[in-house]
Amino acid sequence: MTRNQIAHRARSIQRLARQYLSTDEFKWRALVLTGRYTSHTAIVGVILLAVILAGTQLVRMQAPSTRPDARRPASAPGQTGNATATDESIALQSYGAVINQDVALISRKAVFDTARQTSERVAILTYTVQAGDTLEGIGARFNLQPTTLMWSNKEIEDSPDFLDIGQTLNIIPTNGIWYTVSANDTLDDIARRFKVKSEDIIGYELNNLQGKSNLLVGQKIIVPGGVKPLPVVAVAASSSSSGALRGGAFSGAAPRVAASGSFRWPTAGVLTQNYYYGHRGIDLGAGVGTPVMASDSGFISYAGWDNTGYGNLIKVNHGNGFETLYGHLSAFYVVPGQAVSRGQVIGAVGNTGRSTGPHLHFEVRQGGVQQNPFFYLP
Repeated sequence: MTRNQIAHRARSIQRLARQYLSTDEFKWRALVLTGRYTSHTAIVGVILLAVILAGTQLVRMQAPSTRPDARRPASAPGQTGNATATDESIALQSYGAVINQDVALISRKAVFDTARQTSERVAILTYTVQAGDTLEGIGARFNLQPTTLMWSNKEIEDSPDFLDIGQTLNIIPTNGIWYTVSANDTLDDIARRFKVKSEDIIGYELNNLQGKSNLLVGQKIIVPGGVKPLPVVAVAASSSSSGALRGGAFSGAAPRVAASGSFRWPTAGVLTQNYYYGHRGIDLGAGVGTPVMASDSGFISYAGWDNTGYGNLIKVNHGNGFETLYGHLSAFYVVPGQAVSRGQVIGAVGNTGRSTGPHLHFEVRQGGVQQNPFFYLP
């Protein structure tokens, strides 16, 4: 190709380029490209700014406090606050009628607590019992053992399974006991009784104690890590109550029964409360009217109202030293003295007695002593 031809082609290309640059298509493409470059630059800038701010915050968190009383709470142990959204955001969940037709299937209730604070709480709160609450569930929301709630609230200490909707509970910041000082109490006596060191009680800042000699009668102190003896829960065999189903205890000769010695799940539903130190049975949440079956063969030793909180209660004597209890029922389908077989429907789930929602309270007893049902259930 000659020099003149090359020059001619170059001029043609320049002319075509000028024509394209003046078109609307080129202007639109240039605008899009400029917008993309600008947005990418802004994103990179925001990321860099966030990294810088995060590094600054990390340095502040690691810096030691210069105030010697930086962790000193504003309230005394006897003072309480309300568990509002400002104090403690709690994801509350109530259980309903979660029923599966296969009675062998028992699902565990998930406890959602996505809003729990990570910083240590140093105030005593109050909590109002809601529908569907259990002591174990409330404890989990505040990162406390259910026994701590028992030992901080005298009204439920002897009957931890029986909560009332609207009931107010004290929520201390740590596992242990909220104790009211009595006459002649000494710090050493309190520490020895609840199996802790007196220095632990003095050192717990919310108690505001300066030594062993400044206890006052009626003063409330927190015993961190303290434990109490296991309470004995009795079942009263009363005949009936207003609005309750008729029934009572069986007093005749025990019918001949053929217990298999193998227990089955008494109903289908949601496991809402486990067996633990203060709750000597398990709770299975289900809708009112859900069938309740005998966990093993035996005879009905009691069917009636119970005054201690179980509401409508059935007791099955299995004739081999074992007895099972079925509480909070809405209906009885058996009578005292009647022989029943394993899996036979004996009642229906209800919400009677002291209960915050429909569920079955189930116990296994051997020689009158409450056992962990999970040792026997499949």
